[in-house]
Amino acid sequence: MIISRTVAGLLTAVMLLSMFFSSALAQQPNVGGTIVVNLVSEPTVIPGSAAWNSGFVAAQIFDSLLSLGPNLELLPGLATEWRIDTSQRAYVFKLRKEVKWHDGIDFTADDVKFSFEKIISRFHTFGALYFKNTVVEIRGDEVVIKPERFLPGAQLRLFATTETIIYPKHLLEKDADNYMTSAFRTNPVGTGPFKFNGWTKGNFMELVRNQNYWDQGKPYLEKIVIRFLSDPASVLAGLQRGEVHYMFRGIPFEAISSLQENPNLKVYLSTRPPYSAALWINVKSPPLNNVEVRRAIAYAIDRADIAQKATFGISKPDQWMIDPLQVPQSPNLYLYSYNPEIANMILDKAGFPRGPDGYRFTIELMTRTGEPDEQLFAQLIRDQLDQVGIKVNIVSLDFATYLARQQRFEYQIATVKYWIDPLWVYQLFHTEWIGKGAFTNNFQYSNPEVDRLLDQWLVETDKKKQVELLQRVGDILSRELPAIILYEVVWPNVLNKNFEGPNIPVGRYVFFDPLNEIYNIPLQKQTLTQTIVATTPTQIVTRTLMVTTTVIRETVIQQAQDTISTSAIPLIAGLVIGAVATAALTTLRKGPKKQAS
Repeated sequence: MIISRTVAGLLTAVMLLSMFFSSALAQQPNVGGTIVVNLVSEPTVIPGSAAWNSGFVAAQIFDSLLSLGPNLELLPGLATEWRIDTSQRAYVFKLRKEVKWHDGIDFTADDVKFSFEKIISRFHTFGALYFKNTVVEIRGDEVVIKPERFLPGAQLRLFATTETIIYPKHLLEKDADNYMTSAFRTNPVGTGPFKFNGWTKGNFMELVRNQNYWDQGKPYLEKIVIRFLSDPASVLAGLQRGEVHYMFRGIPFEAISSLQENPNLKVYLSTRPPYSAALWINVKSPPLNNVEVRRAIAYAIDRADIAQKATFGISKPDQWMIDPLQVPQSPNLYLYSYNPEIANMILDKAGFPRGPDGYRFTIELMTRTGEPDEQLFAQLIRDQLDQVGIKVNIVSLDFATYLARQQRFEYQIATVKYWIDPLWVYQLFHTEWIGKGAFTNNFQYSNPEVDRLLDQWLVETDKKKQVELLQRVGDILSRELPAIILYEVVWPNVLNKNFEGPNIPVGRYVFFDPLNEIYNIPLQKQTLTQTIVATTPTQIVTRTLMVTTTVIRETVIQQAQDTISTSAIPLIAGLVIGAVATAALTTLRKGPKKQAS
């Protein structure tokens, strides 16, 4: 009996250790698996588009010279080293060696020269602006990129984005002038972690693993299937049933609770990419051409109430107009607390008394269909402004008409959710950009000091000075109010627990994020799942910031630690299990000890 109990105990230990080490190994990145990603809007093309959906797909197929880290720091891409040469007004890159295009042809410096001179500088949205008439010189294993205008404040970071993906010269050189209508844009070849493998329009797109990817061992997934479901009921059903594994845009706020209750799903509440919900104001349209009226409106708006009701308490109210991760909020920012009494006093002093009907004047608030939270907060704005004697008529338009009216300045106030990256701050508020198309300076806002500060930011190479310049811009905008910020936009990301990796949540540059470090796991890990409870505004802030910065960074660190430690797991497992098994056999052979007399 003693022998049986001893052996049984030792064998049980062997089994438990085997299960432990098998589980540990199963959690580590291995090649294999297919992830199904859903986009609520199907792209029309892949490379060369500023659209968010095209950017996500392009990130899987293409590389840029640099890449962005979890805190938006610059990291190597197709270039291993880089520097700014102010004397030449140029950027110098040392290119990575032994990189191949998906068709097996070697990547060379000629591809970089061709991309910037023939495609990026002519056809890309920001590329045509910031890299116009760029010249690229090849000097040994380095390329020297010389834009016509040397603007490091904007250009350096663009080297890590979809705006500067590198194209294969051997496939596009003969017909580069017709790039915009090229079949290449729907059947692309890149150097990125995944290869394009087919697109059934209206249904799905398939990408497969690039076995010759320059980042050795990656990607881990064998395949990415991208579906295009736009109906909320179908999308949610797909996530709940495990037919869709990942989605990062288009999750209704009201569905978050039920998704978090599903044990097979993880829900991330991310503030990347940085967007704000806001009111855009045509500052030339009376009475909004009076800055005191704009300030009165800012005081009359209850941002906390709007954020709570429009986003089910997920977002927090905000007033800063620039991405806080790149440009921290200025201590000199002019803030508007909710105070209808001050709003009434300002309007009275500005010469807008209430009429017999109780109203001072009427304004039109333009909103767009397909954005439920904007529709809701437009109604809340109407009700809140009514309390200070401003009558608001809401007009709801399809997106195309909404944009067209903005570009013709045929609006007074418009609801919007927009990207608050410094690049857009420049084109939204600089006088040079008035009336240049959608999402430019359609406020008709002009301030010579803002123009001067933004022009200085464009050419500044010192990061600290760039931040100071943009903070001063933010201070001025907070006083003149061409836009009134309401709340930060939170992007619910939903991921099936059969997948792990630091690339999620996406959103480092809009949604230009490769899934090269996402991997399939056979066992689900109960980590990083949010649970919505009744929260205070402070708790919402903490939760959102943690998902935005800390979680991504900790995932990267943890993955690095796991990779180091697991390299020894097979050896340790073998030694421990072998020792236990040997002890069991030795005990069995010796038999029972004699009893002492």
